[in-house]
Amino acid sequence: MKISPPRLPIFLLLSITFSWAMAQTPKIPTVNIADILRQPLQEIETYDTTGFGEFQVAIRFPYGSARVLNPADYDSIKIFGKISVEYIYSKYTHSQPNQKELDRDRFAALQRLAPDLFSDPAIRWDIIVQTSATTADSARQLFHGFVISYQPPVTEAKKAEIKGELDMLVDCAKKRPPADAPKFPGGTDSLQRWLERNVKFPKDELSAKGSTRAALIEFQIDPLTHSAKNIRVTKGASLKHNEHIKAIAAKMPTWGPGKSGVEFAVVLQFSLTENGKARADCGPLRGYRPADCQGLKSDSMVMKVMERNKAWKKLLVVEDVTGSMMPYMADLLLWNALKGNLQNTQHFVFFNDGDQKPNNEKEMGKTGGIYHSKPKNVDVLEETMITAIAGGEGGDIPENDIEAIIEGIQKCPECEEVVLIADNNATPRDLKLLEKVTKPVHVVLCGIRYQPNPAHLLIAWKTKGSLHTIKEDITTLAGMQEGQSVVVMGKTFKILGGKFVETGKM
Repeated sequence: MKISPPRLPIFLLLSITFSWAMAQTPKIPTVNIADILRQPLQEIETYDTTGFGEFQVAIRFPYGSARVLNPADYDSIKIFGKISVEYIYSKYTHSQPNQKELDRDRFAALQRLAPDLFSDPAIRWDIIVQTSATTADSARQLFHGFVISYQPPVTEAKKAEIKGELDMLVDCAKKRPPADAPKFPGGTDSLQRWLERNVKFPKDELSAKGSTRAALIEFQIDPLTHSAKNIRVTKGASLKHNEHIKAIAAKMPTWGPGKSGVEFAVVLQFSLTENGKARADCGPLRGYRPADCQGLKSDSMVMKVMERNKAWKKLLVVEDVTGSMMPYMADLLLWNALKGNLQNTQHFVFFNDGDQKPNNEKEMGKTGGIYHSKPKNVDVLEETMITAIAGGEGGDIPENDIEAIIEGIQKCPECEEVVLIADNNATPRDLKLLEKVTKPVHVVLCGIRYQPNPAHLLIAWKTKGSLHTIKEDITTLAGMQEGQSVVVMGKTFKILGGKFVETGKM
């Protein structure tokens, strides 16, 4: 069985441009190779090289050798910021040099090739051991080397493209007619008035005061005649009345030209008020083009966690909008668009780690790049999110999660619980501020590859909150004491010295 590493999302195009690439003087190494090699190993059967993401480059070595096969490949990504480095080798060691010595030699070769990787402590390092080889020949068939994930610079054109992706996702979720769809003469308001005037009230079937009925009218517009076709009417007062509505809908005026393939829908509601007055009210026109919306979805992480925890109320939602978090931003919009969950959230905070502030000017608790919203609808929520994205590009990997939480609590004192939608690969720069967080924080971990970041366990524990992955809700952290352990994603973490330390697999 092959186990593929997850692809980096295409939305990584939102990523930040690192300022060190423009530095005029070399940096002093701050990452110790020996420390990297002492960290826990991740075991898989085979590292599938077809799983490389769009913004990854592989530095290859021959089996049993520390000679770089493709040094020129690194030149193409030197100017970009780096997110993570994975070192991959095979467990089979017969007929090859001592593995520990080989590991050190390969890391030394990488340091000579790419010294910048060892000058940024924010880069994540993983060591992955392939276990499928049983002979030297089979080991030679496996990948050996480093896989570097990097961040390309963001452009205004790409921001516009990503906004288009968000807009389309929300349009599809809310079934808002595409901009190029056929249009009723005079617009949606005219369509609503036309239906209210022309569809008869079902007075013989709706006689009880205070009662209501709703009819759902669905149809398409013929691209040749520009008239309604494939008309369906469901619900309504009766089958007879539904047929009446269908006949009236077929007589709608000719629609203006537009791109075909749109499925339209509108709800016509009939009510008899307490004083006996008959009312017909037409809802807004809905529509979507199945060809455009098919397969258009975000990462379902946020929605799944929120749906499992519907008891959360009066929420302050705080979300990282830097780096590779785009799928989860879209997922937050989708959760609100589909489920109408804005009423459960008192306040939203989006943070980008300092707008355009240089890394050396970022002060703990005063980094900035924090945007607030108390939206009445998903459109306003999206507008704030896009503003936060456009406001800055982060810079380095660590983010100002705790600063954003504290500022959100100050803006929304009535909020009872905090949901932090966090990048698992970015350790907050401001963990020392945790003592100032006065409400439980439910940490939703996004972008997990192999294991949760212990820093986010710490946030949930210190605030008496909880930790959430796409499959797990870890709600026992609040009551844990020094020396106790918790299992997350099959890995055991123990509280030692006030921090979470991985102690092995379950």
